[in-house]
Amino acid sequence: MTALTPSLTIVAARLPSPPSSAELLESDVAGATPDWRGIAVPDHVMQRFARRSDAAPLAARPIAGGQIHVLARCPGFGAVLLDAWDGAQQRWRGWLVTPDTAYADACGLVVEERDAPADPRAGLVLCDMPLTLAVADLGACLGVFSQERLQAARWLELHGRANAAPAAPGVIARVALPGDGYALTGTPLSTELGKDGRVAYRQLLRQGLQQLQIAVAPPASDAAAVKPVPAAKQAANASRWLKVVTAVAASVMVVQSAWLFLPKDNAVVGNAEFRNGGSGVETGVRTRVLFRAEATEAEIRTWLQREQLEIVAGPDTLGAFTVLSRDRRKVLPPPGPGNPLAIINP
Repeated sequence: MTALTPSLTIVAARLPSPPSSAELLESDVAGATPDWRGIAVPDHVMQRFARRSDAAPLAARPIAGGQIHVLARCPGFGAVLLDAWDGAQQRWRGWLVTPDTAYADACGLVVEERDAPADPRAGLVLCDMPLTLAVADLGACLGVFSQERLQAARWLELHGRANAAPAAPGVIARVALPGDGYALTGTPLSTELGKDGRVAYRQLLRQGLQQLQIAVAPPASDAAAVKPVPAAKQAANASRWLKVVTAVAASVMVVQSAWLFLPKDNAVVGNAEFRNGGSGVETGVRTRVLFRAEATEAEIRTWLQREQLEIVAGPDTLGAFTVLSRDRRKVLPPPGPGNPLAIINP
């Protein structure tokens, strides 16, 4: 393929933020809305439910190139876009995939509407993070790329770093590809220490891959020289450590990502009261929860309305949501029959 020097066309500067929980509750606090439960699930969360439902039939597809599969060892950590099968090593080569589109850099390929159906866990292909995995490492299929889109990922791995645009965290841009194609991607990483949360995000991901014993592949130009990578000794607390990593990644996202649905005023997550707009009026209790993977949107909505809860944040990197109760004495029922909860305060 003919190499191009990437040039960016900005198409969406700063991903738009959904309304804050304070804005959603403003009319209710003022007494203008008698029944607030109709807003229990915001539109942007409903769209994620719809995307997941649309992609559900793909889950059991036979493994093939161009597919996105969750990492079987830790489905909440990420997924992989499969490129090609290495018969000699009996492994797939591909790239790490996360839901975190706002962390796109010059080598990040944003999953778009033209890639539908695609589970919302597949949002960003990190083309500078090639992996090699055995078939046993692959979980459910989340989406399928066309050959054109797969070729775009290959091109970004080889040429994305040549992008000379200024660093702009959170900015999504359009880069021209050979021919008449294009890809939505981000801007180069900043070289200023501590100025770009995308740098820390990638460091956390690389540490997580190491703990999961997932091998990093050689660069595409050296793919023919791939040699077996010995597995690292399993850390005794690997699963606990990974949970800490993803929690830290979530805290970085609070600072950098423009789409996370979090209140801006004196908010504390996890069974904590928060205040609205500096008024000093306590408006509720927030709790992080994980829903069961098989729970339907209708089941979750019914349960939220019954318990008088509202989703105000999420999903984060663990797939957890934050729910709000205006009753400060509210205690969530334990996971079990009759509700879609899997874990409270993961």
